[in-house]
Order: sequence, then C-alpha cells, then structure tokens
Amino acid sequence: MQERHGAAKKPVRRRKAVPIPIRQRATLEPKQGVQRWFDVQRETRPARKQRTPAGGVVVSKSRLKGGNLQTHRSFMPPEAKAFPLPRMVGPRPQRTLRRFSGEKVIPANQTFIDGNDDRKLYEDASYPWCCIGKLSTKNGWGTATLAGENFILTASHVVAGLWTPGQPLTESITFVPAMFGGSSLLGPTWTANVIGIAAWEEISEVVGYDMAICQLDQPMGDWLGYFGSRGYDDDWEDNAWWEHAGYPFDLTPNADEPCYQFSITINDDDGDDHDTVELETDADIASGQSGGPLWAIFEDGGHQIIGVLSGNQDSRWETTNIFAGGSGLNALVKWGRDNWK
Repeated sequence: MQERHGAAKKPVRRRKAVPIPIRQRATLEPKQGVQRWFDVQRETRPARKQRTPAGGVVVSKSRLKGGNLQTHRSFMPPEAKAFPLPRMVGPRPQRTLRRFSGEKVIPANQTFIDGNDDRKLYEDASYPWCCIGKLSTKNGWGTATLAGENFILTASHVVAGLWTPGQPLTESITFVPAMFGGSSLLGPTWTANVIGIAAWEEISEVVGYDMAICQLDQPMGDWLGYFGSRGYDDDWEDNAWWEHAGYPFDLTPNADEPCYQFSITINDDDGDDHDTVELETDADIASGQSGGPLWAIFEDGGHQIIGVLSGNQDSRWETTNIFAGGSGLNALVKWGRDNWK
C-alpha cells in the first residue's frame, strides 16, 4: 500500500539518558592491552605537532548558550586495558605531628564528610583511571582530568593567581596522570607541563563557574584517552549514580595517592539563566580533591563528567559539598576541543 501524500509521521520518542547502574558495570569485560601498552601507544603515536602555548584565556559568556544540551563523548584508545572499577588499596597511616609533651596532633586542614567516610584509596593505571591525575602548582595541588586530546579539566580556584588573560604563563604547573606514591603508575616520564589556561569571567566570584581547562604541552589524551562531558538533568536528583575521584590531603602521609567514591547522590541544584549549575551532593571531600570529576558511564557517551569539585558550603541552613557543572562545564570543554587540538 502506498503512503498517502502528506500523511503525518509519528514522532520518534528518544529514550532519556541515564547512567549505567554500578552492578551492571561490574559485569563489563575489560579490554586487555599488550604489555607496556601506554608506552607503546606513546612511541607509535608521537605528537603530530608542537603545541603553541595559549597563555591565559578568558572565554566569552556568549559561548554558554545551549551548553547544557551538549554531549561530548569520551575516548578510550583501541585495545586499552579498561576496568569499570579501580583496584582498591588499604588505608594508610594518618599523618600526625607531636607536641613537646609527645601528644599527637592532626594537622589542620579541611575535610567534609557526609555520615561515614566512603572514600577508598586506589592504585590503577587502566582506563579511565589513568586519565585522572594530580595537578601541582606553587600554591599546592588539586585534581584534574583529561577531557580532550591535550587538555585537562579542573577547578579554577586550583590555578587562581597563576595566570593573566592575554599573557603567557610564567609559573610552573604540572600534571601527572595516575599519580601514586610520588610518580605516575605509567612510569616516571609520564608528566606534562601546563602551557595555557582558559576559564570564565566569573572565576573569582561564582561557584558554578569554578572550572578551568589547562592546555598541556603533550597530547596525553591521545595516548591515554579522555573523559567526555554532559549537561545536567534535574531528573537525576536523589539517585546514587555518581562517582568521584581526587587526591585528598588526609588519607595518605604525602597526599600522593588517589581516592574514589561511588554511589554519590545529587540532592539539589542551583542554576543561572545560562543553565550553569551548582550540584549539591553527599560526596565526602577533603582539600586536594578540588577539581576532581563527578561522572557516570552512559551508553551513548561513555565516561562523562557532569561536574568538577568546587568546595563545601557550611551555613546555618545546610552543609553540602558542591560541584560546578551544566552549561559552564560543557561549553568550556567544547571550547577546548575546538581550539586546543
């Protein structure tokens, strides 16, 4: 039978995206790579060109329009060794000081725990864990994640005061992927220098825009893979779907081993007219985890970040640990992929 001319077609309903449940992820079979896979990858795929340092870049707010609707896929190199959950390691002795009397004193810093501390240390160089690393500056350190071929995503306050718009960087900032015990699990040569920083105009004022991308002098993402990003959906609230990793000061003596937490819940969110959001969560955090990703695995996008850790709000009315996401995050990742190739 021929279709009548002008007959209306039924609209195709798209299924809403939701993360893959943790139990289903545990059944995913990892792809095995050859011995020294990442070194071989680097040796056989050298950098195509020398990167031109971008220096300091302030990204215009005009790029925020529609950012929350964007989806940026993750990338895992073919045949890379991948595990959906990291290999956990046992707790480490807590760093302590001693008074003249011999009594122990725990150094003052900041830790914010929601109920029990659900963070666990891990040691893993498979994908995606090799994409998360320690970002070191003269002011301390934070956590950063590969989000493109040659750039990382972090919190803007981690690199605050270390760059000037329109000027080359003058301070040393280094990124070590899969840092564990003082060096990368991939080997001592796996480190990159930051040669450019891009962030929003609101970096000094608003938590929702506490995010930055850092250009690297080596294409680490091409060799190791990288995370994608995704806009935030209100329907995800009150579901324990999310994961976070970072380099806390309080779980190891030298703050050089990463921690991981799964089954994190987003309790609420605040946003602006651009759909940039501040995600209120029950994640357990400490200094050093700033800039670490909040992510899940999606069938149509892989490992996708929806927020970066900004900090803690402790007010008369509520205490919550906040990640910055939405249009601000997605549009910044898109800018990086468009400009830093």
